[in-house]
Amino acid sequence: MRKKFLVSISCLLLVSFLAGCAGGRSVSISGLKTAAVIDGTRYVTAESLCQIYSLIYHWDPVAKKLTFKKDNKEARMMVNSATALLNDNVCTMEKEVRFYQGSAVIPESFAGRMLRDFFREERVSGRSTFSNLGLPLRRVIIDPGHGGKDPGAVGRRGLLEKDVVLDIAKRLKSKLKSAGIDVILTRDNDEFVSLEERGAAGNANSSKADFFISIHANASRSRWVKGVEVLYLSEAIDEDTRSLKASKDYELDVEEGYCGDNTEAIIWDLIYRDDRKSSREMAELICASLSKDLSQKSRGTKPARFQVLKTNIPAVLIEVGFISNSGEEKKLSSSSYRNKIAQAITKSILEYNRKVAQGRTVRR
Repeated sequence: MRKKFLVSISCLLLVSFLAGCAGGRSVSISGLKTAAVIDGTRYVTAESLCQIYSLIYHWDPVAKKLTFKKDNKEARMMVNSATALLNDNVCTMEKEVRFYQGSAVIPESFAGRMLRDFFREERVSGRSTFSNLGLPLRRVIIDPGHGGKDPGAVGRRGLLEKDVVLDIAKRLKSKLKSAGIDVILTRDNDEFVSLEERGAAGNANSSKADFFISIHANASRSRWVKGVEVLYLSEAIDEDTRSLKASKDYELDVEEGYCGDNTEAIIWDLIYRDDRKSSREMAELICASLSKDLSQKSRGTKPARFQVLKTNIPAVLIEVGFISNSGEEKKLSSSSYRNKIAQAITKSILEYNRKVAQGRTVRR
């Protein structure tokens, strides 16, 4: 009888606990109360944040944008986005903001951790040390384009873009590490990496990197087109870049989960004025160095809207040559030529660091 009683009590307690989780009213960190549990993630309402942290709250029902203010601090978020702006510093939440039962709700862990510290402290470290202090690059993400089932551009003699850029990336990593700069590769073998995964690797909140460099080889319908060029993130692009974007963002019908609406585009435009400036400066250095050291035609630097460039840190995409041009394909198949490419990029990064140290290139 006693055993049955204990089992009954245990079951009753378990049911009560589960009911409490499902109802979402459990007390959590910072005194916040869970308003909902969506897909396993606890959420709190915007109104409860205002009460706990004494914030001024504004809700834009058209843009679905939330704004919290206190003194000279402002936090901005949007429904269906996991990006938050804390005084223009970028932070990425583990889940996106949702709209639930007539109210915007925010991931509880972010609200209780990052927002609490932000509205209490003078500065939030939502980005890398370099981003906040204007220090030289310490860690760089190198992204060899394509890979695996995605060969990229294919030369007339069968040279594959994915093989060329991976070899260059590995050489670049070795040279940068010798110069004291840490390197993260988005892939170090012949594997397929989606655009979403490449972008995640460029998130400064997870990798603490300072710059994102994607390496590609170009292609054209005309076999006479040649030269090097470097692209950086911008919303204003020309028609040539628009066509190139279509080819670089093509993912062999692989589902990316990118919704295509303008939610993230609005946020990127708010954030990346300074990053675009840094990206453009790096692009100019790399393009000039490649053209000079390789004795190649410079096609210049260009703005682009490539998905892979939309990272939380400055980013550039390097086109090391036209694999569709038989002369450049022959060069790109040469080990010594690829080494020259890696050396030219390394020299540009070190020159960028030198300018930062001298205060000629400052990011805030």
